[in-house]
Amino acid sequence: MKKTILAGVFAISTAVAPAFANDVEAFCVDFAGGNGWDTEPCSCVGDVASSDQSVADAVLSLESAEDVDLMDDSVKEALSVCFPEG
Repeated sequence: MKKTILAGVFAISTAVAPAFANDVEAFCVDFAGGNGWDTEPCSCVGDVASSDQSVADAVLSLESAEDVDLMDDSVKEALSVCFPEG
């Protein structure tokens, strides 16, 4: 019984994670594009967010360009792989 429940939870979580990553990526594309920034890193941002809830929460809470500078250092560090040129 427990194995069946765990298998069901795992199946749901693996199905939801890519969808959630796509939500973060879509938000990133809208946010970056709206600020005149390159949207190419947004796929990477979605990937990072899919494995780190704090990154996902931080990205989805952005309201203005100034908010990017105010992100927690741990979030900036996690996202640095998406912006190798600095």
